[in-house]
Amino acid sequence: MAKAITLSLLRPTGEGSFEARGECDGKAFLARTITWKGEPIFKVQEAGADGALSHLRMDGSSFDRGERIAIARFLKAARVAGAFTAETAVADLSVKELRTRCREAGVTGHSAKGVRKADLVALLEAAA
Repeated sequence: MAKAITLSLLRPTGEGSFEARGECDGKAFLARTITWKGEPIFKVQEAGADGALSHLRMDGSSFDRGERIAIARFLKAARVAGAFTAETAVADLSVKELRTRCREAGVTGHSAKGVRKADLVALLEAAA
């Protein structure tokens, strides 16, 4: 069955490495590249038990094998085609994406009770 994948961000993060954000069948994803046999390949990154983003094993992931493969193929095609996008404005992100960005930036207080979208935007802008 075909997966519905949308791309919201694809950007180079260094020499031969890339980062992408989007959705696969309604589930938000973050993918980063690793180098395998001299080529960059995309790996879906997820928050583990400790809250750090990394590539999780299949048994701990919220993405199944088919979704991971579909995301990697889609992102490789976009990378090869040069479909790089500009960074989305922080205020345009969803609460889930804002919390993920806070975790990535090491910002604390993003998961406290009562924290709203405006609070998350302020936290990220203060950390920048």
